[in-house]
Amino acid sequence: MVKEIALSFFFCSLFIVIIYLCLEEKINFCLSLINKVTIVEKKNLEEIPIHLEKKRLTHYPNYGEKYGSVKISSINLELPLYHGDTLDILRYGVGHYAGSYFPGENGSIVLAAHNNVGFLRNLPEVKIAEQIEIITTYGKFIYEVTKTKIALESDLSSFPIQSEEELLILYTCYPVTAIGHTEKRYIVYAKKVEEHHEN
Repeated sequence: MVKEIALSFFFCSLFIVIIYLCLEEKINFCLSLINKVTIVEKKNLEEIPIHLEKKRLTHYPNYGEKYGSVKISSINLELPLYHGDTLDILRYGVGHYAGSYFPGENGSIVLAAHNNVGFLRNLPEVKIAEQIEIITTYGKFIYEVTKTKIALESDLSSFPIQSEEELLILYTCYPVTAIGHTEKRYIVYAKKVEEHHEN
């Protein structure tokens, strides 16, 4: 009985692998279309209020939803900002790691974008003391660059999540001229210096 179950499992697995290998391109295309559906781009973003005393949003954007933009004037860059950081979300702009804080919540904000032309390829040109703006429906937040670093993707200590002060961690693949996935990341760290809230 055990032998028959093991044999059945083996042939089922083999059958699935063969189907996947024969239809890999079509399967990936279909999965990509399904993932695209999770992206919600709105011309008029839904207002998300922040409780100023508690330093917490009263509710959060849906995963994959655009809730603002990231602007770096020194490299003439402005990109849409989405909640979530899947590969499909990153095709549209900057992704916000869901395990980190939101702007205004007084903690680490971890953002990422591809190193494609038009995205963060010029991130290494950003200098210490230059500013990065995050514009959301509930306010504008200005961060000053304090340091930069090249680190391995697996080095979690380079992406610290803390709630003692508001820090922005923005990163992309390194080298920035590379095509496809790389093991290293170019990271910019910045501290909040200003915030302006909508009335």
